Amino acid sequence: MNEIVTVSQGQLRGEPSVDDEVTAFRGIPFASPPVGELRWRAPQPPAAWSGVRDATRTKSIAIQQSMLGNSLLPFGAENQSEDCLYLNVWTAARDVAEKRPVIVWIHPGGFQFGSGSSPFFDGDAWARDGVVFVTINYRLAKLGFLAHPQLSLEDEEGISGNYGLLDQIAALQWVRENIAAFGGDPGCVTIFGISAGASSVSLLMASPRARGLFHRAIAESGGSFGIVADNTGVADRWQSLAAATRSGKAWADGITGGANLDIRTLDVDTIRAASGVDGTNMQGIFDAAQPIVDGAVLPAGSYQIFESRQQAAVPLLVGSVANEDLVIGFSPSLAAYREYVQTEYGDNAQRFLALYPAATDAQALAASLKANSHRVFTWQNWTWAHLHAAAGHDVYYYQFQKAPPVPADSYDEQAFPRPLGAFHCSSIFYSFDRFSLRDWPWQPGDYALGKTVRAAWVEFARTGRPAAKSLPDWPVFDPAAPRVMAFNEDIGLTDVPWLEHLHYWDAHYGARRAASYVAG
Repeated sequence: MNEIVTVSQGQLRGEPSVDDEVTAFRGIPFASPPVGELRWRAPQPPAAWSGVRDATRTKSIAIQQSMLGNSLLPFGAENQSEDCLYLNVWTAARDVAEKRPVIVWIHPGGFQFGSGSSPFFDGDAWARDGVVFVTINYRLAKLGFLAHPQLSLEDEEGISGNYGLLDQIAALQWVRENIAAFGGDPGCVTIFGISAGASSVSLLMASPRARGLFHRAIAESGGSFGIVADNTGVADRWQSLAAATRSGKAWADGITGGANLDIRTLDVDTIRAASGVDGTNMQGIFDAAQPIVDGAVLPAGSYQIFESRQQAAVPLLVGSVANEDLVIGFSPSLAAYREYVQTEYGDNAQRFLALYPAATDAQALAASLKANSHRVFTWQNWTWAHLHAAAGHDVYYYQFQKAPPVPADSYDEQAFPRPLGAFHCSSIFYSFDRFSLRDWPWQPGDYALGKTVRAAWVEFARTGRPAAKSLPDWPVFDPAAPRVMAFNEDIGLTDVPWLEHLHYWDAHYGARRAASYVAG
């Protein structure tokens, strides 16, 4: 690929790799800076430039309190700014006519943290394996997902809040218009995300605004299939516009003291400090600003859209890791655990305690972590697979089970008081070939597994089927006889782990949906 390419705004100069096999183009604006009068507005087209724009360095990332960082995941600490709507492209194409499949990566971080320009998400390995790889930034936390009466009144559709999701859609629109200049095929685009990135993939599949912008979807460890709250509380992170507007106004009033101010004049550091979430407050992620069921960008909750078969009709590769546990446990003691379960699950509390038993404080913490990991992550992907397959679309269901070789003294045992196993987001080391970012005793099997996963994902991006030479035959997911492709030292189809627990959550959410329909 020539170091200089021409996109709709002008020319870009990228940076070739040392061996000249891959060219990276970093810090490309896909929208105007969302600052000043553009704060809390839908993204606007980027401005053109004259001359050749340097695209060898990443740009600032979205405003956030702190990175979702710990000693396990190397997310980095890039400069922050409201001027954050940039993307990065890696390509090994030698000619613009090659039409390689395209993968667009949506980073994790609970919609509060992270960036597409983290070194953890370098796309070099993907480009070498045949795709044009794109990573994106989008607005986060309150700057990305604040609903407020003032903002809704200014909007032609009377909505507010989904600015971060609209940023993702704007990035996909830019890719459709410009990726051919990098040797990519705008008619063969795969969206790919983990955690909040996976939730984003499900929301993009649900949103009519994203139709036709992608043709395959890959998602791990997340989704958006819980209950949508219609009051001021948050149920499973998702709120209606009315609920989000009330909570957004209460948040803004808390900063301004209820003064009738234009909230766009608020200092950005004040907004950041008032977001209430940092890397040590994991539970706070689920109480913070998130994408909103606003009736337009998201016409309804994801479950309702998928159940009514109105989602994007694209092949889906979906799964989770074996041990999704994060520090979002709700029980510091056995007594608190039992009290919470009785209050939250009522008549089903005994069944819950049979599936997630505890007899000590330590066991209560572990049980609450496991229950939350199933509810927030594993069940989401299980449900997603069922709904999409029931609509007649090809679904490939998997679980990543390989535990990275993490030395026992290299992480905070108070933060992770259990065997780590294949922990949340750990598969990124493998699929992105980012082993060098952690000085752990990686083995040849780790590198081989990473190549196999990436080969399957690349083939899925190319054809809609995750075939790879080192993989056994992988049939589409059958809800009537569910099986899962397990990625470990040995790779193969197996029974679905935690099946009894998943059925519990099926029943729990089924009852909650029925109750909400009756109430509504």
